[in-house]
Amino acid sequence: MDYRAAIVASCWLAVAVISSVYMWLFADKIGDVLFGVFLPVGLLVLAAIVVTYLAMSRPEQEKK
Repeated sequence: MDYRAAIVASCWLAVAVISSVYMWLFADKIGDVLFGVFLPVGLLVLAAIVVTYLAMSRPEQEKK
């Protein structure tokens, strides 16, 4: 597997796990849905989108 695909897949897997655990643990403690769920999870997704774009926009290295 290409290293760029591994970077993207591991990033999205980490975002999914972190978001799931965050919502599972803090679902009953969060008073405001916007700042308690959508903002943190949205920032994680935004970070994953940035990582995906940066990883895929780099030119592929030639094998020696």
